Amino acid sequence: MDVRKLSRAIIGDERGSLSVVIIGLFFITVASLMVMTDVATVLVAKRSLAQATEAAAQRGVHSLDKSAYYTGKGTMFAAPLALITHRDHRPIPINCGRALLDVMLELQSWSDDDGAMKRQELQGIVLRDLQCDGSSLEVSTYAEVKFPFTVPFSRMDSAILTSTAGTTNQVQEGFYLFGVRLH
Repeated sequence: MDVRKLSRAIIGDERGSLSVVIIGLFFITVASLMVMTDVATVLVAKRSLAQATEAAAQRGVHSLDKSAYYTGKGTMFAAPLALITHRDHRPIPINCGRALLDVMLELQSWSDDDGAMKRQELQGIVLRDLQCDGSSLEVSTYAEVKFPFTVPFSRMDSAILTSTAGTTNQVQEGFYLFGVRLH
């Protein structure tokens, strides 16, 4: 037998060529599903971290600085004058020391929670920064999220997520009589 005919017979034989394509497409599909699962995990964990940060900011902003709040506001004409003159109410003062403690307690509660709001992939929520100027509060947090799968062709098995939320505590417009809003 001629070497040329033999090599053409081996090269020209197409049996099994479709199985190589199918196996290749299978591996590409599995790798794509793994990456999409990791991306979805990160997006859901990011929302959970944002909710925890917002809850901590809301809890911290409700730490009333009573001495600053009740200074000079004790007249019965304060609310009607603000309504008549269309002045904005002063922001409610925040006790920044107490706010820090409340924020830390809320973040600890979220880190220990096994409920539906916190994603199990979040390892622990850490307070990165807290800015308090006495009338507004800004909370920055971070957490590590573990991927369900290691990203194909890399060694990535986790990512660091950050979140920031800011808030202030304002009095609602209206007329208040003994703490009850009438308008």
